[in-house]
Amino acid sequence: MKLKGQSAVIVGGARGIGAAIAERFAAEGARIMLVDLPKMKAEADEVARAIASAGREALFFAADCTDDVQVNRMVDETVRSFGGIDILVNSAGLRGPLVPVEDIAEAEYDAVLEVNLKAPFLCCQAVLRVMKKQKRGSIVSIAGTAGKEGMALRGSLVAAKWGLLGLTQTIAKEAGPYGVRANVICPGGMDEPDLRVMYAERAKNLGMEFKELESKILQDTPLRKYAKHEEVAAAALFLASSDSSHTTGESLNVSGGRLMH
Repeated sequence: MKLKGQSAVIVGGARGIGAAIAERFAAEGARIMLVDLPKMKAEADEVARAIASAGREALFFAADCTDDVQVNRMVDETVRSFGGIDILVNSAGLRGPLVPVEDIAEAEYDAVLEVNLKAPFLCCQAVLRVMKKQKRGSIVSIAGTAGKEGMALRGSLVAAKWGLLGLTQTIAKEAGPYGVRANVICPGGMDEPDLRVMYAERAKNLGMEFKELESKILQDTPLRKYAKHEEVAAAALFLASSDSSHTTGESLNVSGGRLMH
């Protein structure tokens, strides 16, 4: 019960890493506000039911977090429902096009930065107003390996995720005196079907076979396996809880050793 009595906003909480984090936080006693696009309501409701069946509380707020009006409404509703916000998790993401930099369409580039950088910025901005008044809070954002290394055919995603690390470090320095911490998790390849679809497309664009690319990725990963959602959720719990009370501005790799910096 490391989060007993606390409230957590999970942006992108309807599925994947976000859903795993929401369920793990709820199991540790947190009240959960699941935030996702309106079209994700069915998936979010399923996560909320799973949390409720375990005797915990979860609500769903439909919002496009690239819009500041919707973000502020979400924050206001969370404060009204739970009395405050102790934790923010930025887990929503958009991988974007798999093409060389010169072939990225401006609209595609903008869309990737909107979801991966602007949305976390707006959510942090709105939540910080609450957390600073409370003199406490923890912000956890999901960046991935794209936040620490250049990747062929991933120009827009890498630009956004590197920006997210810089934003997090800035927030850590500004909000630290108020008792608010901000950290990033950098997962490696995830054990999920849509990532394999992306790898297959990336291999094709690189002129490689899927198995060749997958073998190279796993060969570069000392633990020789993909990350599971639950493993990322465990790292998020550490950063959100008092177990990491003297940790801020950091990026925690959950990459099986693929990243060591």
